[in-house]
Amino acid sequence: MRKSGSFWYAEYKKRGEDLRVKKKWFIPIGILALSSWFLYRENNQIDTTAVTVQSDKLPAAFNDYKILQIADLHGKSFGSRQKVLLKKVNKLQPDVILMTGDLIDSRRNGEEEALLLMKQLTPDYPVYFVTGNHEVRLNLTILPKLEQLGVTVLRNTSVSLEQNGQFIELLGIDDPTTTRWSEGLQEPDGIRQSLDQAQSTAETRSFQLLMAHRPEYLPLYAERKVDLVLSGHAHGGQIRLPFTDGMYAPGQGFFPDLTAGQHTMENTRLIISRGLGNSLFPFRIFNHPELIVVTLRT
Repeated sequence: MRKSGSFWYAEYKKRGEDLRVKKKWFIPIGILALSSWFLYRENNQIDTTAVTVQSDKLPAAFNDYKILQIADLHGKSFGSRQKVLLKKVNKLQPDVILMTGDLIDSRRNGEEEALLLMKQLTPDYPVYFVTGNHEVRLNLTILPKLEQLGVTVLRNTSVSLEQNGQFIELLGIDDPTTTRWSEGLQEPDGIRQSLDQAQSTAETRSFQLLMAHRPEYLPLYAERKVDLVLSGHAHGGQIRLPFTDGMYAPGQGFFPDLTAGQHTMENTRLIISRGLGNSLFPFRIFNHPELIVVTLRT
């Protein structure tokens, strides 16, 4: 039995309608796929920022001394067993690794990923750590575990870094929430107290490098005449739109000033890492995770 022309027309019309329906989904599916790829890339592509710091106070043995700063991991994993991050670190071959707080996250912990990273770094590099507000929120329970792995935790104290018989002073202070909660001090007073304790154990004439989680207290670091400060905490402002330093940073509010890069006050130089992980807000936008490599020059 032959099918009529009206049948073929109806069939053609139905197929056309089906195709139009399918086409309606192509655009939103494409947008969703591109958005997912964009967010994955923004939050997993690690940038390496190179900074050179020159000072007449640096001993000759520290010329070309390479410092790797790791900040604000927040328990994030980069590849299986941190392989992506470790590959980046090993390619850089730093002389020392300085971790400026928030290795874990108080909302989702991430201790296993953090300790796994430390376990693989400490056999090859000297690693130093200072607390961030998230370690304080979790009652500092990770600190003895870090020390067991060979990480040196600096809590309002200093150590001498040695290179061919010459020295600079490395200072590390607790996040100010430590004294705010334990001693009832306002944050600036807690920072001042911590700085006083750390500098009391340091050689005052030497170059002083400070690890401090909070960048917004630059005036207090300058007040104590620290030569170089490494900080994090601000996450690069989380969302970095054109002509801004980020939309929001804890402790600074909206459109903050101190979220990344280099800043100078008097004779104190501050370097702020955008960090690696996220906390309350789960995404970075135009703000890749960052490692900072500081090369000292005499």
